[in-house]
Amino acid sequence: MKNQKGFTLIELMIVVAIIAILAAIALPAYQDYTARAQASEALTATGGTRADIAVSVAENDAFPAAGDPVIAATALLDGKYFAAGGATLAPDTGVISVVFDDGALNGQTMTITPALSANGDQISGWTCAGLTKASHIPSGCR
Repeated sequence: MKNQKGFTLIELMIVVAIIAILAAIALPAYQDYTARAQASEALTATGGTRADIAVSVAENDAFPAAGDPVIAATALLDGKYFAAGGATLAPDTGVISVVFDDGALNGQTMTITPALSANGDQISGWTCAGLTKASHIPSGCR
């Protein structure tokens, strides 16, 4: 009798089933990770605008008004997942809106809203909202 070497069909099917289960678990986690990274790009790209808004609030006790250069500069922001003109700054509120036109967040709008300190003379933080899934919002902006 010859000694056979190798794997049986059942053993190979078990390995394929295990790989399929791992892929089914990993794919949604990877998609959430990718969407969160794309949302982080918008948060990073608007960092200069957010700093300008904070300076305006600290120096003038007001958000940039219509016609302020900060508002015009925000429209020029460009990213890999949002085009120039995809980011807008609302006058007198400091709310930044970023409309994604590519990637996992295509067609969604993320709003970045300033939170004023208790006495209203400075910005204490920023909150993000507007994405379909809350898990896509970057952790630094929740």
